[in-house]
Amino acid sequence: MSKYQYLYDLNDKANWLSPITVKSPDGHVVEEQRTILLPEGARRHFTMTDSVMHATRPDGGPHLFHEHAFGYEIFFVDSGGMDVYINRQKAYIKPGSILFLQPYQTHGMFFRADTKYRGFFHDMPYNEEGEAASLLREYFPNFMEDPAFPKEIQPKGDFFIREPLAKFTEVPPEQCQPIRHRERPMAIYDLPEITMKMLTGRWENGGLCELWCFEMKSGFHAQSYPYPVNTDLYYVTEGEVKFKVYDEEFTARAEQLVKIPMYAPRSFEAVADSVMYDVGGLPRWDAYLSDLESILTEDPVRAKDPAVLDSLRKKYGIHYSEFGKLGGW
Repeated sequence: MSKYQYLYDLNDKANWLSPITVKSPDGHVVEEQRTILLPEGARRHFTMTDSVMHATRPDGGPHLFHEHAFGYEIFFVDSGGMDVYINRQKAYIKPGSILFLQPYQTHGMFFRADTKYRGFFHDMPYNEEGEAASLLREYFPNFMEDPAFPKEIQPKGDFFIREPLAKFTEVPPEQCQPIRHRERPMAIYDLPEITMKMLTGRWENGGLCELWCFEMKSGFHAQSYPYPVNTDLYYVTEGEVKFKVYDEEFTARAEQLVKIPMYAPRSFEAVADSVMYDVGGLPRWDAYLSDLESILTEDPVRAKDPAVLDSLRKKYGIHYSEFGKLGGW
């Protein structure tokens, strides 16, 4: 475990829970997976896994076509590269892209090279098996293909193996809806010292969360209210971001996670130009920024009233009283 209780370095083995190696029936290593964060709450939020998906052998086909009856999956493709087969399409996912999967989207992958594949999940009921499932996969990685495995206790009927796609259309990634990238945001807000980009909407995540990218200039800062109501989960991919949580200070860099519990006063500052994702996604940033934009445009006098903006922040669960040069907004 990191010496900082809120910081997780994905490359530090001390942060790996239940590491497993998944192999094909002939012994070829397919995946090296480690759990970083266990699920929380009724909706199994904040689950995070860190995987290295090994290159698919040239004589192999797309990896395991399947779908889930429940659950939402967000995968950061941080290195390597892969073809995804989904929605009757085939598209290449380059490093820096994100694959967003919803229930009943049948998908399979062909990994062109060893690929770092960072996953964030919610509403995945089979995680309830926790340690037992991890041990099962460690000792019997192909248990689902074993005819001796009792099918009636497979996890909640959630995981369905499908036949590979017989026909598909190859498309560029920008035409494949599940592939997201900060170059192609759903919404964008240019603010002093920070550009905020929405990559998945709350309506796409069963109403629970949103995915946002913060592109921050050096010097950007944010300061929370005394008792912020949300748990925050941030993923830094570029630069350096200095955090303070209670009285603990630390700096997060690329390939590091920061998880901050609810009620903990917090602040952060970009000490270099940085890119950070709000992967917890609980604040209603889209509603807040859209309403704020409307007030600033249609009623600038009202926008100067600190009480109006304070009420707006609290209405949408924005637990930062200051956010960059705009201060109270």
